[in-house]
Order: sequence, then C-alpha cells, then structure tokens
Amino acid sequence: MKDKKKLVYVLHDIALGGAEVALLSAVPALNEKYFLKIIVLGTVNQDLINNFTETEKRAFVSFNYPFYLYPFVLPRIIRAILDFDPEIMVCSLWRASLVGVFVKRLNSKIKFFSFNHSTRFPHKLSAFFTRAAAKTADVILTDGIATRDFVRDKLNPGAPIRTVSFLTNPTPTFIKNRKVGPAREVKFMFLGRINKVKNLPLVVDTIRYLRDRGVAATLDVYGRNDGDISETIAAIDVAKIQDHIQFKGEVSMEERMSLFDRYDFYIQLSTFEGMAMSVAEAMQHGLVCVVSPVGEIVHYAKDMESAIFIDISSEDRRQSDMKKIYEVVVDESLYERLSVNCHQNFLQKPRYADSLVEELEK
Repeated sequence: MKDKKKLVYVLHDIALGGAEVALLSAVPALNEKYFLKIIVLGTVNQDLINNFTETEKRAFVSFNYPFYLYPFVLPRIIRAILDFDPEIMVCSLWRASLVGVFVKRLNSKIKFFSFNHSTRFPHKLSAFFTRAAAKTADVILTDGIATRDFVRDKLNPGAPIRTVSFLTNPTPTFIKNRKVGPAREVKFMFLGRINKVKNLPLVVDTIRYLRDRGVAATLDVYGRNDGDISETIAAIDVAKIQDHIQFKGEVSMEERMSLFDRYDFYIQLSTFEGMAMSVAEAMQHGLVCVVSPVGEIVHYAKDMESAIFIDISSEDRRQSDMKKIYEVVVDESLYERLSVNCHQNFLQKPRYADSLVEELEK
C-alpha cells in the first residue's frame, strides 16, 4: 500500500521484559498499519516470535554487539535506519536513545518518539543518553503517570509528554472464582527477569513466612536469569523450602496470558519499577498482587483494596506488612473483594497497540 508510512522501532533485546513484551503484543497491528522494521540492539529470543507470520519475523533486524564496540558498529546501525528512510522512529531504552539522537540529527524529517519506561537511571550512560533523547525527540512517550512525572521533573524535555497504555491484551470480561484459605494450597507466581531489582530472595522469605504459619504456600518463578538466580537459590536453601518453589523458565506470549488463572496470588517486591506490566496483567485477571508500592503501581492499585502493599524499605516494616498477606489468605471474603476490585480497575482500558498507534498518528 502506497499510503503506508515507514516505522522503525529500536530497542535493546527481544526477551521477557515489560518494554519488549509490549512491543511483541503490538507487532501484528504495527505491521498491518506500517511498513515496519524493528532494530534490536541485542539478541532476539526466537521462542518469543515463533507464532508471528514470516512477514512479521522479517521485520526484526538484530545488531548484537557489546557496547564497547559501538564506536565501530554505530555507523552501521544508523545507516540501516537511514537507508530504510522511515517517517516515524520509536526508540525504547537508553542505547536505543543513543541511536535515535544520531539518526534524528542526520535526518530531521523523521518524527522521533523517545520512549521512557523507568523512574530512575540505572547508570550514568543511561542518564546521559536518555537526557539527550529528551532534548532531541519530537515527542516523549511514557508508560504511566509515575514515569511521566519523572520525565517532566528530571529530564526537562523540550517536547510534549504523552502516556501510552501498557496493557498488552484486553481485560477479560469475567475472571476465575478463586478460593483461598489456610487449609488449601495457596499458589503464588512471579513473572519477570530474575534480577536483583526484583528482590526474589525477599519473595522466597515471604513464602517461608506463610509456611511457618501453617499456610501451604508454593511459588512458581517464570523468567530468565538476569544475574540473581544464585542468590535466590541460596535463599531457598536457607529457608529449607526447596520442594515448594520451582523455576519455570521463560514463556511464550500466548502462554503468558494463560498463566494467571492457575494461581491465587502474584508477588513482586521490586526496589523500583516503571509500569510493572506483569503486575497490571495479573490484576486484569483478578489475581491478588503482593507488591512493593513503587513506580506506576501506586497509581493503579490501592493497599488492601485492590492489592497488598509490602514496604521493603526496612526489615521491620516488611515483617509487619507480611501479616496482611496472612489476613487475606484466611479471609475468603476479603480475598474476593481485592480480586474483584483489581479486575474492575482495568476494564475498558485500551491495549498498548491501539494506544501507541493513536499517539503515533497525532
């Protein structure tokens, strides 16, 4: 179709993370709407794109080089984008921001959308290139209110800030009628990278806390090792609950959405978050979430109304807050109220694909 615009989307990897999963959920719609090219500054997990059409798979182009080689390979990456000659460029995360800044300076006609997903800078390079992108982009995209406020207050961008829905799927009309109680097996799940930021050892200690009080709590961990699996295994060994925690590995996009109905609670005790997409997805399915109130979570969940907040800022506060989990486990009506409320919060919310296209077309 001659009226289709060319869209290039630049990000780090195709893996099990919020920014990546959001893009994957939108690929069919973006490929239908635009001539699409996805520049991946790392690896493409083939399992995550297996169900795409051949045309959709061909949109992915990988430049898998360590950052110290960028002085040599960056011109090649930039040339690939300029040769594609896109009208629209979306750059997600800091290395993509670096690429986007150079491309925009070489071709000012490209409409540059800089996508921000975090309320902090993990290191100095992230801070430098994210700020550079904020000064260069035509539009700043954010994945929620917390990220929007961070961009406004810390980056002082010279472009409008717009917030995109990060829901990868529509919220189900009906949710599973779950039953909990101290006499039942209570199933917890975690879905994300096994990274220090996610504090999996604290999650393990939460399962131990419940089991010590007679709750038959179990935990399944979905996601790839991102540096913290040895510490998590050590915590499991110390707690002596090896038989009650399983590592399930990464899952496909299709399986991801079917997981939530198998569990009673979702748990994620992160030090910081942006959107915390897995939490939002769990809430869409009525899964009561045990979470640290960080990032966007505080804008779409309320403590003991639609989620259970655990303050991890000190050991005393965390230990005190864990009592709330036990209260919900033993009170079936309280569990049901939280489950219904979190599901209702997301009814009628738009999907990422629709929200993104709306912003790109403004």
